[in-house]
Amino acid sequence: MAKTYDYLFKLLLIGDSGVGKTCLLFRFSEDAFNTTFISTIGIDFKIRTIELDGKKIKLQIWDTAGQERFRTITTAYYRGAMGIMLAYDITNEKSFDNIKNWIRNIEEHASSDVERMILGNKCDMNEKRQVSKEKGEKLAIDYGIKFLETSAKSSINVEEAFFTLARDIMTKLNRKMNDNSSPGAGGPVKITENRSKKSSFFRCTLL
Repeated sequence: MAKTYDYLFKLLLIGDSGVGKTCLLFRFSEDAFNTTFISTIGIDFKIRTIELDGKKIKLQIWDTAGQERFRTITTAYYRGAMGIMLAYDITNEKSFDNIKNWIRNIEEHASSDVERMILGNKCDMNEKRQVSKEKGEKLAIDYGIKFLETSAKSSINVEEAFFTLARDIMTKLNRKMNDNSSPGAGGPVKITENRSKKSSFFRCTLL
């Protein structure tokens, strides 16, 4: 059966338990919000196909468990991720402070050129806010990462976050392809699909 998409991007949602990663995923993949979610056990994923610049992009979005006991399982999924969203809860300062630890995990386990984005989730709960938007923006600037405040419940900036990350990945891929097809370069970039029982993602290989 012919493919119905031009690209497949593997994305990862990471952050402390309870910050709303699963709710963000369901809002984006199914446009739904459910307050009865239990904590993710290990890892789960959803798929949604979007269109950017006339190209169909299949997003395979992995939702990771935030609990420490699952950390060795979830870090295995950093490899091959093309984009990673780091989520914290604006009503929980500890989850914000731990973003630095999650960034260290990315540096240890993910590709060096993975696209990253910080999400301050639950911005609909402004009356319980513990982390100012300015603090989130400053942290993102310090690490050179894009930042958005989101609300899965109110559907604020959820679409924008995923589309922005996908666009950044596609821009980087196109730049690599152009660089490697220019005179004197090592040749074009071949986009191939690696399949295993655990994951499916595209890898760029110099021809």
